Amino acid sequence: MRRVPTKKTIASIILCAGKGRRMQAPRTPKVCFPIVGKAAILHMLERLTALGISPNILVVGHLAGMVVDEVGPRFPDVLFTYQASLLGTGHATRQGAAALMQMKFDGAVLVIAGDKVVEPCALEKLIRTFESERADVALMVAPKKRWPEAGRIVTGENGRLLCILEQADLRQAQAEGRTLYVEGAGNLSPQEIEDAAEWVNQAVYLYRAGALFDALERIGQNNVQQEEYLTDTIAHLVQQGKRVVPVPVDDPDDVLAFNNPPELLEVEEHFRKKLGIEVHDAAPLDPRMAKPPTEWARLLDKPDAAVRRMLGDIYGRNSSLCEEKRKRLHEAVRLFIERFGPEGEVVAIRAPGRVNLMGRHVDHRGGCVNLMAIDREHILVARRRNDTTVRACNTDTNKFDDLEFTMDDLLRQVRLDDWREFVNSDTVLRIVRDLQGDWGNYLKAPMLRLQQQFKDRKIFGVDCVVSGDIPMAAGLSSSSALVVAMAEALALTNRLDVAPHDMVDLCGEGEWFVGTRGGSADHAAVKLSQFGQVAHAGFFPFSIKEYAPFPKGYSLVICNSRVQARKAAGARDAFNERVASYELAVELVRKRFPNYAFLIRHLRDISPPGLGVRAADVYRILLDVPERIRPDELRAELGKDVFDRITSMHQPPDAYALRGRLLFGIAECERSKYCIRLLKEGPIERLGWLMNISHDGDRVVTPDNRPFSTPVDDDTLRERIGDLQSEDPDRVLAGQLFAQPGSYACSTREIDAMVDIALATPGVLGAQLSGAGLGGCMMVLAREEATDTVIERMNRLYYAPNNLEPGAMAFVPIAGCSPLILEP
Repeated sequence: MRRVPTKKTIASIILCAGKGRRMQAPRTPKVCFPIVGKAAILHMLERLTALGISPNILVVGHLAGMVVDEVGPRFPDVLFTYQASLLGTGHATRQGAAALMQMKFDGAVLVIAGDKVVEPCALEKLIRTFESERADVALMVAPKKRWPEAGRIVTGENGRLLCILEQADLRQAQAEGRTLYVEGAGNLSPQEIEDAAEWVNQAVYLYRAGALFDALERIGQNNVQQEEYLTDTIAHLVQQGKRVVPVPVDDPDDVLAFNNPPELLEVEEHFRKKLGIEVHDAAPLDPRMAKPPTEWARLLDKPDAAVRRMLGDIYGRNSSLCEEKRKRLHEAVRLFIERFGPEGEVVAIRAPGRVNLMGRHVDHRGGCVNLMAIDREHILVARRRNDTTVRACNTDTNKFDDLEFTMDDLLRQVRLDDWREFVNSDTVLRIVRDLQGDWGNYLKAPMLRLQQQFKDRKIFGVDCVVSGDIPMAAGLSSSSALVVAMAEALALTNRLDVAPHDMVDLCGEGEWFVGTRGGSADHAAVKLSQFGQVAHAGFFPFSIKEYAPFPKGYSLVICNSRVQARKAAGARDAFNERVASYELAVELVRKRFPNYAFLIRHLRDISPPGLGVRAADVYRILLDVPERIRPDELRAELGKDVFDRITSMHQPPDAYALRGRLLFGIAECERSKYCIRLLKEGPIERLGWLMNISHDGDRVVTPDNRPFSTPVDDDTLRERIGDLQSEDPDRVLAGQLFAQPGSYACSTREIDAMVDIALATPGVLGAQLSGAGLGGCMMVLAREEATDTVIERMNRLYYAPNNLEPGAMAFVPIAGCSPLILEP
């Protein structure tokens, strides 16, 4: 190794071995987290190199290879030493010191953590003071009030520095009611130490090499954490009569560090401001959408032509519907002023509910869906705050309590490096379990997901009012609409550049935070629907493939069963079990048909075009999927890791009904593609037929209330193969994949009864479950002239006999989520 003889030479030991547990990122070394697009350790090395500090020795340990890969190509002269056991900062420094001793280095040694962000001026002051004071060690200190969690500088008479005490040891002594002995001051209580401390340690040290090497040999592990503290070298040098010089920083922000995601965001903010990169206030909000709440209230109270035109663009020419929405908007703005005051500017976001005309339960498997927004929606009036707090209230105060949460608390638990692992973590599962039914989760979800996406900035919170008329737990995506509304409000007020298609994916993944494992179809409908149109959307990757007009002369009647389909407790478990059945079945097909495995990434790929086979071959694959299989059998065949991953969000049943579920998913993917053709080309009667087949795949009881199931046995599948191979047109149609109900069984007795009432009504073409099922709504496709009859029969034959509030009405396809924009 090279020898560096000049005493004025400064080397560095940079500590990069720690795990950084509070960053919640087990696969990313703490020093590799980016700041303004560059790893923290690279910022550090750039500063040290600019000051002529060399050699630079990095002490690595946890995920050492990633640190070497990050640093090596950019700084080839850096030396690396390895800390095999993470025994504290003193132990880590010893690994670097050993390399310097081997080099016979006798200059000055800067010891610093690799995740520190230190301004060059602060380092220059440290070096100047070290040399002018002829110090054995100089260390940076800062005011206690700026860094309340840092180690305390303990001083004696005349302000002489005696030692540094770590917070963990002070807290332990406080809890045990004991004093701490300080050489030169005697026994002191933790409170006496706290009261006397004005300065805290910034963990940036410049030692004379000999003093450092000697002090490192004398430190032990007599502390709460049973680690070798580098801070103990300071007490040793004081006791040896060495010159120990504290160097106050000129600006408390000249030395920054991060231990958790909120602190990393603070560092990012500081850096961006220093570089002149404006984050949150780069441009004012569009004055067409951001107005004082009093101005919105005035405009909505007595609408002029511009307001009426704005409402008409969203809701169509239905004057009574426009008036209903105007009143709801006005009510929300007035409540905002009452609760949060008239100051500042607010935006008003509207996010509609949705129906999926065809393609149920397959969006999260890569299948296509056929979506339309309905004229029931959430309205969210929001004003940005200057912190991460969210305060929210709902116009329906009987059902929804006011809430307040601070994202800093949640961010300390966030996996900024991997959203999927974060939402599957024990922490999140506990939050979901403890807060089932808490509407605040649907506000936290998009905020967390946006923060994970925009790691380089702090997402500020909002004060907001929510007003909604989407029936809850009715299968009309009330929760997804709230997630999208909040995401849209946060994106607007934080000036986040999120493309509409990206917003759909982010909201879909964000809703995983509430415990469901569905896809993004609901969010796509909420965000991207067009007035009077049905959107045909695909997934993985997400895209709106095309739009088709909802057919003239027909209406869609949506009927609320009044059975709430809450994704909580048993309903959530049943929902997630069915999704898991899909995944288990696909894994089983990949296992048993290795020649197809590379072609199958999602359930939608098990199709004639996906595999390059005939429909009959898909039936032959299904013949090798068991109708029912026990969890232990699946675990043995798929492997414990695969099985446990797929089944982590539900309680495994006695047996999984794999074949019926898989057949439903395959067939529904085909029905969805057929649906958009029928909307464009007709006949619409065939669409009603498809709806009836689809519902049979979810049906649980017959019209006479007996248990219902569609056959998926071997003989039935072989019969379908025979149908396809016949030359009889009716049999060939019956053999098509889209004509197979399968068995997903997500309906309820009540919804099945409503479907049967609808199908017995003249002028009805088809009826089916709406949404994820297990309660909620069903939909009826009928000729326009039959609409009133459908509603009357549903009131008379379902709602009245069951003493339920009527809940059947025809809906208008409206535009997707948007802020209110008032053109002059």
